[in-house]
Amino acid sequence: MSAQDIADKAGLSVTLVRRLLRVPEQDQARNIARTTAEAVLGIPVPTRRQPNAPGLIDSAEASRLLADLARAGWPAAALAQRLDVNPATVAEVRDRRPRLHLHLALRIRRLHRELISLDPLTQGIHPADTARTRAAAARRTT
Repeated sequence: MSAQDIADKAGLSVTLVRRLLRVPEQDQARNIARTTAEAVLGIPVPTRRQPNAPGLIDSAEASRLLADLARAGWPAAALAQRLDVNPATVAEVRDRRPRLHLHLALRIRRLHRELISLDPLTQGIHPADTARTRAAAARRTT
């Protein structure tokens, strides 16, 4: 892949990618922002079968993470609000949309890390919504 291809797929400037690809001076460490590193490292290696769509990746991991959050009782509406997307988008990704944008996949990964250890009831989610979400998640897995 060229620097331009990496920049296009990661949503970064080509200049920044070229700086990252340069060999650093001896004994000189490079500081790279975490979001930049995640954007570059999250680019899948292109295959011949995948359409050439910049920034799109397989949604299997994001789907699994959203299903985990649903089993924990987090409703799609609450997750969508935190991700700044439509609740239908959360449901589509959770129910195996084939591909999604890299930046959304990274936001889902971060949200999962933040919420999986928290109880939705202590975070202001109504008990009925939590119970309904857990029951629907259990039906989806069987």
